[in-house]
Amino acid sequence: MIQNILKSIRGQSKSVAELERALGQIDIPSLEAEAEKLEEERRGALLDGTDKDVELVERKIEVANREVERAYAAKTELEKRIEAAKIMATQQERSARYNAAKDHAATVGKALRKEYPELAKRLVNLIRAIAEADVAVEEANRQLPDDAAPLLPVEVTVRRRPGTAEKTISEKEVSLWTHVNSWTLFAEDRQAEADAREKEYASNYNGLPPDGVIHVGGHRVQKRRFVRRTYIPSSGAIPHSPLASIELPGLVGGDPPFWDQSRVGIHSPRSILVRLQELAALKPAPPAEAGQPVVELIPIADTPARTNDEPAIDMAEEP
Repeated sequence: MIQNILKSIRGQSKSVAELERALGQIDIPSLEAEAEKLEEERRGALLDGTDKDVELVERKIEVANREVERAYAAKTELEKRIEAAKIMATQQERSARYNAAKDHAATVGKALRKEYPELAKRLVNLIRAIAEADVAVEEANRQLPDDAAPLLPVEVTVRRRPGTAEKTISEKEVSLWTHVNSWTLFAEDRQAEADAREKEYASNYNGLPPDGVIHVGGHRVQKRRFVRRTYIPSSGAIPHSPLASIELPGLVGGDPPFWDQSRVGIHSPRSILVRLQELAALKPAPPAEAGQPVVELIPIADTPARTNDEPAIDMAEEP
């Protein structure tokens, strides 16, 4: 049996599942029990059998013990192979994840190089167009035509979410039970109980007491009139961040930004236009290889210093 198991794991590399399945087929306790049973049989043959009987049993014992030894050897080998296979599987999984991430990053990097500059330029053009329109609005508002309302900045008209006024949906007069001499409502889940108690008063006492107060479960309550109003509360306007508040850095380190807020009042269209002119004049930083070479002298620590007794070396050339 063990030889069959060993034969099944020979050849090409096996998966962790295949190796663990082979390991699970090794039943060392059963093999040892079989060998022990043969030992008992040998002892019986020594007492009651012939030499031939003893030799026959001893050959069986030898085979059984060899199977036990093979089982232990196979178990050890399989455990080593399983551990190695697990490490290999882990490495393969990491490699697959690494390669997938590498390919993904390369694809996105390509898209970034291709798309970001164009997107940034389009946004800059939009920021410029908004600023120019807002400058025109400011000029127009300085000298409005008769009966004309002032114009609002572009982003205010497009992006500001205005607030809403309170809106009444319905109003209805209702009568509800309250605690005596108070506008505090009696428990909502006991209003029906108070109504039933009111009917008892009507049938048993020909109506409510003069003060209109009745007793409900130890509470003194009276009925008051209310207006039940259902409405949608008002809401305030939600402000917006101007488009000029974004940052659009250059694609590569050292490149001038497509847009930034340096020295810019983002609510001032004129300062936005000035900053756009400044950015348009900036040039990218030179590449690293374009720098000038630098020479430096580095002291060597193990160079012996000259003592006072040693003559100085004249570096002048001989005539």
